Amino acid sequence: MGSSLFMIIEAYTNTWNLCAAFLLFFAAVAVLAHWFRAPRLDFQIAARRTFWTCLIPGFGLLAVCLTLIDKPHFHVSAITNDWLFMFSAFLGVPVAVPLLAGAAWASAHGVQRTPVQASSFALVLLGTFGLACAASNIHDVVWCGVITEGYTRHHPAGYDLDVFVAFGERFGISREILADYATLGPCAAVMVFGELLVAAACFRRLGRMGGKRGDAATVAPSGEQ
Repeated sequence: MGSSLFMIIEAYTNTWNLCAAFLLFFAAVAVLAHWFRAPRLDFQIAARRTFWTCLIPGFGLLAVCLTLIDKPHFHVSAITNDWLFMFSAFLGVPVAVPLLAGAAWASAHGVQRTPVQASSFALVLLGTFGLACAASNIHDVVWCGVITEGYTRHHPAGYDLDVFVAFGERFGISREILADYATLGPCAAVMVFGELLVAAACFRRLGRMGGKRGDAATVAPSGEQ
């Protein structure tokens, strides 16, 4: 336990500015999601059109991603297979999930024969995208923990962390530090926290919007009486 804690503290000490940037970014997105108002952009969308617009690409993307995650025996190099896997698992699935959530949201509006409000629809997409990204990054936290034996030793990474390394180097952090699963895991944990924060802000505002509309719907009949 002591060695694990020491290594995690070491990772945060080496990447504090990168982790701070992650937190500031997600905090800014969460604040905008919860407080930003743009009445002119809050238009209505036909529920049926929204349903099919989300369902077809969402289903197709998810099917492709789940196929590529299994690394099918295509006649491509091992590196290409690895990149297809990483793209599908860490970006493709998190994009497909909000599309399917949007389809379900539009379907519910279609059943009620009401149009989809752009503001609530955007919150559903962003909130579920945050949840999907958090779930994907939890994989990173667990996987890095396993390969480093509970964050008790360093384990150099290969080209699979090239994007993370390229981004981290902009903050003056060396590749030697960044290309290490013992570093990626703690940083991924920070991202999970930020992504859950964004999702919570979206769903909290969505709940408040639903409550206000419900209050308006119950007040209107009493006013008519």
